[in-house]
Amino acid sequence: MAEKKTGKTRLVLFLFILFLAAQACIPAASAGDADLLKMLPGSWTCTDEVQEADGKPRNVDVAFLTFGEDGKVSIRCTGKDGESAYSCEGTWSFELVPDAMDRLTLRFTSTDNPLRTGTEYSVECVYHVYAESWLENDTEYTYFILEEASCSGVSPFEELTGYGDAAIHREKGPNMRVVRCSQYVSLRAERSTSSRRLAKVPLGATVLAFPESGEENGFILCAYHDEYGYILAEYLQPIE
Repeated sequence: MAEKKTGKTRLVLFLFILFLAAQACIPAASAGDADLLKMLPGSWTCTDEVQEADGKPRNVDVAFLTFGEDGKVSIRCTGKDGESAYSCEGTWSFELVPDAMDRLTLRFTSTDNPLRTGTEYSVECVYHVYAESWLENDTEYTYFILEEASCSGVSPFEELTGYGDAAIHREKGPNMRVVRCSQYVSLRAERSTSSRRLAKVPLGATVLAFPESGEENGFILCAYHDEYGYILAEYLQPIE
């Protein structure tokens, strides 16, 4: 196993994520905590984003995570050298903490971890978590930064890279088109037709929509250019 990272190296990881956001063509945008919680379910990737002093990326393993709507989580760990692969299953829960960093709790169980052959490995880890999201060239990048607060054992992230902290990420592009309006639809600040209009989205325009965030009052959370807001679902159609 690689040597556990120091606080200095973790800081480099976080600064790297902020650097990515700063380099985006469009400034970073963020949705509210409740909306981020709704966006967490789905598929994510975890890699070691920190580079060596010579600028070359490390040849580290990759983890593919799936957070289910039912609170289940699965992780498939794959070595870049192709020699190691194992899976973990468990549950996840998310706690919104007012005026503090939110907390993500992951409970893992693995029966095929090559480092623990013949045993069932279980561990519970709690992470302080925050998110960074931005749009660049019509692609939306979302990073969840997981800073380990406590762990009853060795987490899958530490098994992979030698440290408990992680940056999980995914990318999405425009997935819905504006239809059935005369000229434009309004991108609203809240899920209400009386809410402040953030932008006019023209007929035929494509937006990055998050139907997984849930439709409330007929609205869907969307991102258009550098704005997050809400558009009436009746004026949106999935891009084939």
